[in-house]
Amino acid sequence: MDYRVKVIWKSLLITLLIFGFAVLLNHFMDFLRIDVISEVMVEHELDRDAYLTQQSFVEVFSDYGCKALKVRFDVLKQEIKTVGADLGTYSRFSVFKKRDFDYLKRKYFLLEFEFLNLVNKLNDMCGRPYLPVIFFYSIDDEMSERQGFILEDVSKGFDERVVVLSIDKDYADEPIVKSLISVFNVSKAPTMIVGGKKLEGLVYSAELNATIKKVLSPADPYGKGKDLDFTVRATGVNKSFLVDSFLDRLKVVGDHFARADILFALGRLLRNDSMICSALREFDEVDVNSTDHEKAALVFESVASIDCGRNKAAFYALAAKEWESVGKLWRARIDRLLAEGDKPRLKFNVSVVEPSLKLGNYSSVLVGSSGLVVDNRSMIVSQADRVSRDWLSGVIQDPFSNDILTVFSERFSWPEDELNKDIGWHEGGRIKDLLSVGAKHEVAVGTLVAEKDGRWFAPDENGVFRFEVPLDKVLYPTTRFLRDDLAVIIDTHGVNMLVDQAISKNASLVVGCCDHPAKVAAAEYLSSKGIDVVCFTDKYLYLLLGHDVRVVGSPPVDRYGGRIVLGMRPLVLSVDDKIVVSNSSNDIYALWYYQTPANYFSALSKVIPLKVFYYSLKNFSDQKSLIRIARLENADFIATRVYNKFDYDAVKRWLAEDVKHKAILFHSSAYPFGLKLFQEFPEQTSFDDPNPVLS
Repeated sequence: MDYRVKVIWKSLLITLLIFGFAVLLNHFMDFLRIDVISEVMVEHELDRDAYLTQQSFVEVFSDYGCKALKVRFDVLKQEIKTVGADLGTYSRFSVFKKRDFDYLKRKYFLLEFEFLNLVNKLNDMCGRPYLPVIFFYSIDDEMSERQGFILEDVSKGFDERVVVLSIDKDYADEPIVKSLISVFNVSKAPTMIVGGKKLEGLVYSAELNATIKKVLSPADPYGKGKDLDFTVRATGVNKSFLVDSFLDRLKVVGDHFARADILFALGRLLRNDSMICSALREFDEVDVNSTDHEKAALVFESVASIDCGRNKAAFYALAAKEWESVGKLWRARIDRLLAEGDKPRLKFNVSVVEPSLKLGNYSSVLVGSSGLVVDNRSMIVSQADRVSRDWLSGVIQDPFSNDILTVFSERFSWPEDELNKDIGWHEGGRIKDLLSVGAKHEVAVGTLVAEKDGRWFAPDENGVFRFEVPLDKVLYPTTRFLRDDLAVIIDTHGVNMLVDQAISKNASLVVGCCDHPAKVAAAEYLSSKGIDVVCFTDKYLYLLLGHDVRVVGSPPVDRYGGRIVLGMRPLVLSVDDKIVVSNSSNDIYALWYYQTPANYFSALSKVIPLKVFYYSLKNFSDQKSLIRIARLENADFIATRVYNKFDYDAVKRWLAEDVKHKAILFHSSAYPFGLKLFQEFPEQTSFDDPNPVLS
């Protein structure tokens, strides 16, 4: 055989042997690669199950579990990253095991989706420690490959907080991939979803770094998802007017706490993150001395809630120390958990109250014999809203201020001759009366409220969340959201928000709104603790009928030397007396407060057969129609609300006609015209007494 032919045959044989060996080696390596990936996947599934077991344990038995969960989570994160890298590398070189690699790839995507669910649940539990970035790529696409390298490099600079999930945009074997593409409207690769924001095409390091920073250090992270225009709309306040009022206030207010709150509220109303973050500079300047522990704690909680890149953990830890200093250990514990990134397990025990009048063969009822006394030994604790602040009219000052407001948003719409500034409005006006006898006063500020099953609740003195808070009082633009389900209400409004502070401050009298069933339940709770309560606004106080409480509603304010008596206007009604009672529809905003007398007498009439005639007021000038009914029925008694000059003139004229004419006034003494009527007709007026005496 020719030498050259032999060389060719030998070369061919060697080539075939090498090729065969390479094929066998590749086949063998495929087995090894699949084994390596499968082993990591099996280990990942085992670690995931262990993680889920620990997560369930933490949710049921422990407050402090997020730190341990994060350790396990980091293992899962590394495993999912390793599987993704190995699949991407090995599958390119596989010749014989393409089907097996496709199976593993599909399984990997399913693991990624499960992992994404774990990220979201861990973020919900533990204060959002991780940022998932969903990276849609295309195989053998140069831009996708470059984006992958950029993303990996940038994510290293965020202390492991960024979790990258890589998805083959064109992978057709798994329907969930298609669903995810549809949800985010992904049309090309590369595309990244960073904190809900879609970034299409090649994004370089600087832009990607800035985007991730903004998502990880947002302004007002938990408040951003709330409808903080809700109360403004519900009350009919013009938002532009409110914004202008805040801006005007900012020009004249020097107090840093007030300035911080104005900027914070403005930033929210205007959707201006820079303005929200600028509030932090003002909070930094708040002068808190060594005895202002509550104020300091609220400043630190405020800074932590606003975020903007601040060290939240450090500020929550500082707030916890301040709460410990005043003995409020339950609240300190919550702040320490927030500092650790843990989700506090809260206790709920909802308090409700209903009328409890006993049936009997009654022929008369004594109304108005209840009374409370205020003197220089009294310690008054009140709400902040309509006392030291009135954010709805743009009047924000230090909420702890002793500068008690007496005229509020009425100054914008009432004529000067009807404003009665010397008498004053709302809780602020009446507190000023009470302080005239030397009583001490503190404003309850910064109530912590918690959400459960879509409802918000305020706590008792032990941190048990009992008293529902209506949504319109939670969604103030000054409320700090510490989590989606935890908030601090600075502008407290209602007795339901005052229980904790009233007890810790040793209050003898609490002044707050009772225009919600939970506010009345809180009044009963305080009464059971030996604390008096006065509700100058009293729409739901009828719920306390028959409970024998130390509570009065919309009482007259009478001064006798160095003391003030709230109430004590006894009046007897017999079953033979006719009484005309006001009611109203809900069609006009705030007209429903004329329903207060109807609520009371409807409950009372279930146990005593009173001759009650109800009249539903059509508008705020309709009091004369109720008086006309009283004349037609030849009634000597009316039960109504006196709010404005129309009410005052009509009721005054009727009372002046005959000394036998009597008026029981509800939801009236918070307003100048109601208080004037009490003062001018002391023998012919009574009030909302939850302790009627039946005989």
